[in-house]
Amino acid sequence: MSTYSNTNDQDFDRLGRGFTFAIGLHIAAAAAIVGWALVSHIHGPRWGESAQQSGSIQANLVSAIPLPPKAPPVDKAVLASEDVTNVPAPQPKVTTQPPPKPDDVLIKGKTPDKAQPKPTTVTAPKHPQPTPDTPKANSGDSATQLPQTTAPLKNGTATITAEDKVFGTRYAYYLRLVGQLVNQNYSPPVGSQAKSVTIVFDIQRDGTVNNLRIDKASGYSPLDLAARRAVESVESFGPLPSGDHITIQYKFDAH
Repeated sequence: MSTYSNTNDQDFDRLGRGFTFAIGLHIAAAAAIVGWALVSHIHGPRWGESAQQSGSIQANLVSAIPLPPKAPPVDKAVLASEDVTNVPAPQPKVTTQPPPKPDDVLIKGKTPDKAQPKPTTVTAPKHPQPTPDTPKANSGDSATQLPQTTAPLKNGTATITAEDKVFGTRYAYYLRLVGQLVNQNYSPPVGSQAKSVTIVFDIQRDGTVNNLRIDKASGYSPLDLAARRAVESVESFGPLPSGDHITIQYKFDAH
């Protein structure tokens, strides 16, 4: 029992000495801090003075604090809180290739076949239509085909034919003019019904009449005379559109 008591007494003595040392150390540190503060207060600047020292912070009062510049708005900016589910997704750019030319090679080593023209079949009519007879000159070569025009008379019709095919085809309007001027001067005689007379005359370059003659008489002299006077009464048919002269065959058919 005595041994155990001695051991406990020693432990309490060591603990008491350590606690006493710790208290004394804290007291010494506190005294050092208080002494340093007193020395600094006596020899150094006081709190709030404008003197600047190393390690101190100086604060100046201002009327307003300048704000940072406002950032420009961004049109396409999306906040994290916004709903981006309805934003359309960018469409992929689709590039179209131009159609290949007919001469381009579609497959390597092969060329496109050229389109073969379809054969055309001509079907002959079952019943061939007869071709109309072409007016021919009453004098000269009967095989010569001559262009002509028809004009109404006061009691019949008149047929004007040009012996020059090229002139009559190209200048048909001139033949119609000749018919109008002659018919204005034609006066059918009494008793000339169902009769016809054909006269021939030349029109010179200036439009005057020359070499007037009866090609086929009607057998009724008043009708032949009236046909001659109808042509002779025209002072001029107007200058020819082409050539030096043209021969006209004029047939009067009285009804």
